[in-house]
Amino acid sequence: MSSGSERRAALAALFFGGLTLLLAGVLAQVFSEVAPKGVANRINHNSEGYLLALLVGAWIQFVRDRLRGARWEWPVVGAVAVTCAAIALALLASDLPSRFRTLNEALLAAAAVIPYVQLRRPLPRKLAGGLAGAFLFVTVAANRTAIVTELAETLAALILAPVAFDIVDRGILEPDAPTSRRLRYGWYAVLVAVPIAFSVLEYGLHLSGAAGEVTRFGVRLAEMFICVLVIEIYFSVGLGRVGRERTPD
Repeated sequence: MSSGSERRAALAALFFGGLTLLLAGVLAQVFSEVAPKGVANRINHNSEGYLLALLVGAWIQFVRDRLRGARWEWPVVGAVAVTCAAIALALLASDLPSRFRTLNEALLAAAAVIPYVQLRRPLPRKLAGGLAGAFLFVTVAANRTAIVTELAETLAALILAPVAFDIVDRGILEPDAPTSRRLRYGWYAVLVAVPIAFSVLEYGLHLSGAAGEVTRFGVRLAEMFICVLVIEIYFSVGLGRVGRERTPD
């Protein structure tokens, strides 16, 4: 095995093994026993992000390219999406503890994001932006309805995925796509800054009224920002899937 292959294997073990351990620790309530309460709460609240990063990351690295062009490509994709959705609905209807039931949002997101990443590239940036904008509009317009409240993390993933994979980090799914290092790292900064800002506004300033509603909703979306960030960092920085650096006109 070459040094490059060994490095990729080590990164994959670290990425997928780390996410698996985090998710298992949350479900087994390990962190609540061994970590300070504040730290444990922050780790536990991101379980949906860990699961979605595992599913989407594993699909991109190990499944997507192997299925492309095969006769069974879309039957397999459809079966996986239906399975994710069915498990999500089963969790939602179950009497399991909330740490298990809450994973339904990550599974519903996977049921949509996995078929999305399987689509043949390139996809027009305007289409990706339109999809993200449409889901953002629905989220804002119906933010007080039960379905948006219950599916906050799912909707966040559907907003962020088109931006991440088809506007910013296009090289992850399309090796020859033109990309911009400045845009990528600026986007990563946004993915870090937005959850921090919502956390400060919610827990530091304790806003009330309409602003308070926005910040409380925004805090719930933090795990999907983390999910998208770790996927992009892993593939672009770790594995070097950065596409082709765009040259100035």
